[in-house]
Amino acid sequence: MPIERVGHVVLKMRDLDAAKHFYRDILGMKIATEREFGVFFRFNDYHHDIAVFKVDDEAGSPEKNQVGLAHVALVADNLDTVKAIYKRLKAHDVPVDRTRDHGCTKSVYFKDPEGNEIEVYCEVPELPWQKIDNVFKGGPLDLEH
Repeated sequence: MPIERVGHVVLKMRDLDAAKHFYRDILGMKIATEREFGVFFRFNDYHHDIAVFKVDDEAGSPEKNQVGLAHVALVADNLDTVKAIYKRLKAHDVPVDRTRDHGCTKSVYFKDPEGNEIEVYCEVPELPWQKIDNVFKGGPLDLEH
């Protein structure tokens, strides 16, 4: 089948204002359009990369051991951008869950205001993922320096 790529991700959130602050003001996405039921965010010229749909205030938060989305992975252009995101998260008091050097990628993991896990990573072109025994074995990544 000629499927080319993932087109966008839709997340459910209770607080659209918190979503706008996080995805626009912290991650630097642009708001493509807003509706009563949600906000559509984009990085460049694509119509939307992430959409956030409003759910009831009583809706449960994502939980670690449940069926469904594990995390959304966003590709950065290089390690300097990953470091900049890390510092930006810290500056906005967004807790960083972990950093990982997967060998073929270097990542920072954190959660949006509703608990959806986000990964921002950069590729390490000189180390193709096909040559890594297990990308999940990677160790912590020092983004402080």
